[in-house]
Amino acid sequence: MKASGAYVFRPNGSYPLKSERQVSYTVFRGPVLDEVHQQITPWINQITRVYKGKEHVEVEFTVGPIPIDDGIGKEVATQITTTMKTNKTFYTDSNGRDFIKRIRDFRTDWDLQVKQPVAGNYYPINLGLYMEDSKTELSVLVDRSVGGSSLADGQMELMLHRRLLFDDSKGVAEALNETVCVDNECQGLTIKGNFYLRIDPLGEGAKWRRSF
Repeated sequence: MKASGAYVFRPNGSYPLKSERQVSYTVFRGPVLDEVHQQITPWINQITRVYKGKEHVEVEFTVGPIPIDDGIGKEVATQITTTMKTNKTFYTDSNGRDFIKRIRDFRTDWDLQVKQPVAGNYYPINLGLYMEDSKTELSVLVDRSVGGSSLADGQMELMLHRRLLFDDSKGVAEALNETVCVDNECQGLTIKGNFYLRIDPLGEGAKWRRSF
């Protein structure tokens, strides 16, 4: 089996990042918005914003440089976890247009034999994804194209950053190990972005997903 690379996505599992200490946070309150600043690890920071008069949450993330001192490439994802009963079902946009129903470990037109439970359930996300239960919809919109999935009921995740050490032999002939060099000192890329979350009653989330 080939390792993950520029084209191949084949993680050998999902591992939660463990902070070396309790995650610190700082709360800022103002007349326009409230913010919570968190440092998850020395190379992952997150700001959660709630604007006054708005019904969505903005999350700003900064990831990198991803450490590779252990000789292991990493694909960093963020998870949104709820108690919703979603029955393996979620929805992703199709090139920013219609939202397509996805069922984990299942395809409607053939008998899927699951050999890669993570990669086999990931989809390209250009606009967003959402999940629903009998009462509620939870929508996530993105500011760029990413990968996304729901690998467990009541949970969604987005791929934020990747740094890998092996070529997947798909034509690039190099590992996905992009670096920035200054005065002959090189380090991995740091990326910054945003995603947005909103909870709506069942059947009422489409307006926000299309008008935000």
